Amino acid sequence: MKNSDSIETLHEMSQSGTGSKLVPAIQAVALTKQFGDRVVVDSLSFSVKEGDIYALLGDNGAGKTTTINMLTTLLSPTSGEVYISGYHGIKQAEQCKKSFGVVSQDVCLYQELTAYENLLFIADLYGMNRLESIPRIKQLLAQAGLADRANDLAGEFSGGMQRKLSIAMAILHNPKVLFMDEPTVGLDPASRRQIWIMLKDLRAAGVTILLTTHYLEEAELLADRIGIIRRGQLVLEGTIAELRTKIEGIRSISIRLSKTYSAEELKAKTDRLLARITTEVNFDPVRNTLSVAEPKGAQLIPYMQLVLSWLETEKIAFSNIATNEPSLEEIFLVVTAGSAIEKAD
Repeated sequence: MKNSDSIETLHEMSQSGTGSKLVPAIQAVALTKQFGDRVVVDSLSFSVKEGDIYALLGDNGAGKTTTINMLTTLLSPTSGEVYISGYHGIKQAEQCKKSFGVVSQDVCLYQELTAYENLLFIADLYGMNRLESIPRIKQLLAQAGLADRANDLAGEFSGGMQRKLSIAMAILHNPKVLFMDEPTVGLDPASRRQIWIMLKDLRAAGVTILLTTHYLEEAELLADRIGIIRRGQLVLEGTIAELRTKIEGIRSISIRLSKTYSAEELKAKTDRLLARITTEVNFDPVRNTLSVAEPKGAQLIPYMQLVLSWLETEKIAFSNIATNEPSLEEIFLVVTAGSAIEKAD
């Protein structure tokens, strides 16, 4: 895909019925961005299937926004390639831009214009004729729950309403791909859930979405696949279920105690368990709960039986015992700490 013929072939494949299943809607190939001596994004490669939601996660300074800026052609990569809907991000930049929409972290609206005027202005920028744009604007205002506020100034809207209007502006031209950088930052829980519904509806309509977020619950609920980057490199990628299988020592058996034990008493009891098997036991005094890590590769039923036998031998009174799958937050904390991870596939 280094010459113009192969690039055009890639786009033609993405437009065909069978090709769309083969060609990713978003593809980064060895994407690198360097500012002076500092490498912000380092040989980053990943792809997103058409119609998927992909969450790109990482701590502050991991390179998420820089990656989105390169994918949306706002920033030229130091090296590497970008393809959006089969178009080459550098050699076919104009065609590429027409195929996606962007919702930036900072709300970008014309505060002195009404919601309707904001959308009409964007429609004019895209060269949409009025016969096409006006019905589309009315449709989007209704979908965003803003039909009754269409003639109100955008500057008078709440944060959630402004965010919904921003999304409507980004998808006005029916893009196949939508980039969203922290789409629900600063919103109240009700507004966040409204945005989630909008994103699920867009996915159902076949729009491919790449989002960054610090709300891990958001990624866990919405994303088909998740990529976690650290220091500009992809360190883990997959579905939630796949990520869980790649993390060592994070599955656990949770035991809610039915009486209070002293720290010394519990330590003596857990030391005897640790003499039988290599694991990790943590006590949460607030919840009065023991968490016994499940060693990687251990079979659940025999391991559960071993723990139950230990509880009976030590006469530890408990009211509930359950296996505990790691949450995305736990996975993220392990990965960003740089320990107990395997190399991303």
